[in-house]
Amino acid sequence: MNGKKVAVLDITSDMITLVLQDKKFADSFAFHAYENYSGYQDGEFLDTGELIKVVESLIVRCRKTAFAEPEEIMVGVPAEFTSVVCREAVKNFGALKTVTERDVDEIIASPPPEADLKTVISASPVWFTLDDGNAEIVPVGKQTSRLTCQMSYVFCVNSFIALFDKISEMTGVRFEYAPAMLAEVMYVVPESMRDDGVLLADAGYLSTGVCYAYGDGMLGQTAFSIGRGHFAADLVFVDGLPFENAAAAVDKLNFNLHPSGGEKYFVTVNGESYEYDIARVNDICLARAEQIAEEIAASAASFPFKLPADYKIVLTGSCFQGIPGAKDIVRRVTGHDTEFVSPALKPFDKPRFASLAGLIGVQRRNLDKTEREKFGNFNKFIHKLKEKLFRRSDR
Repeated sequence: MNGKKVAVLDITSDMITLVLQDKKFADSFAFHAYENYSGYQDGEFLDTGELIKVVESLIVRCRKTAFAEPEEIMVGVPAEFTSVVCREAVKNFGALKTVTERDVDEIIASPPPEADLKTVISASPVWFTLDDGNAEIVPVGKQTSRLTCQMSYVFCVNSFIALFDKISEMTGVRFEYAPAMLAEVMYVVPESMRDDGVLLADAGYLSTGVCYAYGDGMLGQTAFSIGRGHFAADLVFVDGLPFENAAAAVDKLNFNLHPSGGEKYFVTVNGESYEYDIARVNDICLARAEQIAEEIAASAASFPFKLPADYKIVLTGSCFQGIPGAKDIVRRVTGHDTEFVSPALKPFDKPRFASLAGLIGVQRRNLDKTEREKFGNFNKFIHKLKEKLFRRSDR
């Protein structure tokens, strides 16, 4: 074997992907592969036995193909298995003083809220408030007698951790857990959007996660079990298409088409050609797309705080990827500006790879010790905050 390396495991609702990184050259991917599986919905994996086999298979393939041993795998926890709780943490100094890094470390280390059957996997400071009531992203060097921090905690259901801890024992690889949507917020959503506040909707195959991101944290997060796979399911249910044909028709979807003369989508499945009426297919799938948009808006309305009236929506995930006109449907139904966001990381520069790219970004930052040592005080402080985001389960 060529030595120890680290990897990320991205778990979407139709696919599991393993990417191996070199610990010395963090921008080098020694191995990446994926396998399809049954997925999850309503907070449960549809086939845990299959899930275990897929993860084991990917690790075995990695060892054989890359001739390397994954020393640690960062497991991205999907939104269906996580929840966000925000709390204020307060430190009273008793007199006016200059805030230090130690002060910030102490307030961030305040005990998180407790939750039955859940474990905190992330503790993220969103903003700090000083005596003057103004919000500060970096309070170090400011003077105040009282420091208040708005903390964002991400909880993971214990059943998810127990399942993957079992896989960790079976494979002999140490796992750590990171919220997949927070990784997207930090490393895929542009900083300018985060600083203003933005609604992120990662719409996948069977599941859609929605969060309101601000700065480097999430103020709220939820999920619902609808995605791209439901377009095909509707074509099967309504018009009786075989599922493979329906999935192929969904790949041809173009909501910008408004045919009037019986135009067709032409698809090929297992070497056979089929044609389906564009207007019919679009009408069936449009109803589902509008429902997904309505659920995104309902998710935003369900948060225990009021969003700005002009909040923007960014879309990631596989659901709407490659479907012309889909973004406009979300904009029309929700009444909010909407755009796709893709990772800048090649070869994962498509919306469906947003969570994977986000996890790689988190792990890259953890690996880049040399650059970290070159940071000035300000950047060292920022990095300390980011280091506190993720829970490691050492074995």
